Amino acid sequence: RLSAAGLTERPAGTRSFPTDMRYGKELGSALLYGVVSSMLTFANKALPSTFDFNYPMFIMILQMVLMQVVLVLLNATGTLKYPAITLRGIWQHIPVSVTYSLNATVALAALQAVSIPTYGVLKRAGPLFVMMISAAAKYM
Repeated sequence: RLSAAGLTERPAGTRSFPTDMRYGKELGSALLYGVVSSMLTFANKALPSTFDFNYPMFIMILQMVLMQVVLVLLNATGTLKYPAITLRGIWQHIPVSVTYSLNATVALAALQAVSIPTYGVLKRAGPLFVMMISAAAKYM
């Protein structure tokens, strides 16, 4: 039934759950991100420490190329919509890509120097540190 506001009313005593899969997809995406992120952290730590492969820029470029291949394949199968690659789009993304590449390379180098738990704490404490510095700067 629709109410005057156009919203569906539910009978008294029933629980409210979404009828679409939006929340399931959001939860699934968050879980998948956590799993993949954790797996990449362990793999990125294992390569230099176990196999003495100390080339963080190569690892980062390989991961970026593989992700691009996955995105193009998902676009080809219709699983997601991926915008066409244009010269103008490439030029617009160069500053962000360079900044991300530098960040990822420094993070990989840092991961080689510390343990995984320490890396996780430092990575997550970064935004807190920036917020504290920003708040302190307002009162100076």
